[in-house]
Amino acid sequence: MKLINIMISAVAVFLAQFFLVDFLSLKMIRPDFMVVYIFYISLVFGKTPGVIVGFSLGLLSDLSGVGSLFGLSPLTLSITAYLTGILHGKYERLLPYVFHGTWISIIAFHFLLISYFRFQTVFVSDPITFWKLWFMSFSYTMMFFFITQFFYPVKEASRAEIT
Repeated sequence: MKLINIMISAVAVFLAQFFLVDFLSLKMIRPDFMVVYIFYISLVFGKTPGVIVGFSLGLLSDLSGVGSLFGLSPLTLSITAYLTGILHGKYERLLPYVFHGTWISIIAFHFLLISYFRFQTVFVSDPITFWKLWFMSFSYTMMFFFITQFFYPVKEASRAEIT
């Protein structure tokens, strides 16, 4: 039953990414709903389910044309899922600012990888513009991430008991 719920919500997130990304795009900056979903899946269920769902969603997005470079989405979503899965069940054992700083750093690293591969010519020619693009793409998705926090806080997701 859990697998069916994960897959149905993964398809819903993919469809939202597929249909809404063009409307929400600001120049070359677009939100990434799939990284928010993969983050929560890895935080609640652990590394292995997160990496499997992340790779599958990334491959699906690349095959459908949502991704910018083929193979980049499965790679970055899998890395994000693996790193987030390390935080699974660790909220009580880590200091709150360490826990929250770690997951924000993981999301920032995800966008650093994507930005580097998408804007590598900008990185070489104008590093300041590259860092602005990275920060804007990271901030734009984090805005949607913080909206999600009102409905399902990271603190509660980390302590989720799976039966």
